[in-house]
Amino acid sequence: MLPIKHQLLSITLGSLLILGISGCAGKNQEHYIGKERVILKEHKSFQEGKFLKVAATFENEDDNEVEGMVYQVEWIDSRGIVVDQTSWKPFTIVGKQQIRVVDMANRPDVTDYRIVISTPNK
Repeated sequence: MLPIKHQLLSITLGSLLILGISGCAGKNQEHYIGKERVILKEHKSFQEGKFLKVAATFENEDDNEVEGMVYQVEWIDSRGIVVDQTSWKPFTIVGKQQIRVVDMANRPDVTDYRIVISTPNK
């Protein structure tokens, strides 16, 4: 193989490996059930000992509307399988208000999460 092709192949494989590794930590996502009237403004995860912890901020962007909703965190292992989940947690959020929540996985094999948000139909 020509030296230039070999270098390009090495760079390409190295880049894919780095993207794959960084992609494992970036799969966090949210899923909405019903209309998206309350938004997930921010969410992040961090390790606390052997367990993954998630902090999230919900926001009601409407000025006057009061929104009731429930959310749940699905805990996902390194194979991409949901291995645990929190109970549905209800709260009410008034116009322009933000609410911050924190949840921690119960299993040390959890490597990722998904936040499921459900708002009732009006």
